[in-house]
Amino acid sequence: MKIKELKKLPSLILLNSEGDILTAYKNVDEFYMVDEHKKTIDVLVESEIVDFVNGYSKLTNSEGEVFDYPTYSEGMRPSIEKIEKFIYG
Repeated sequence: MKIKELKKLPSLILLNSEGDILTAYKNVDEFYMVDEHKKTIDVLVESEIVDFVNGYSKLTNSEGEVFDYPTYSEGMRPSIEKIEKFIYG
């Protein structure tokens, strides 16, 4: 799915530091993970995005940087309440 199409979907910025680093776009039961270079780096289902935000899995951006989500400071991440609302509706 192209970025232009993704921007019409519900989204949540999962990592931000002076700009969006990782954004999730929700399309029914899939979550398109887009990095700071506007590249789709993965498409996850509900259980996989939950694993990612809980630190049970990692993602790699389009330049090879590995995202180990829980290691980022709380100031860079939305609250767990916002994440849960985004995932579960």
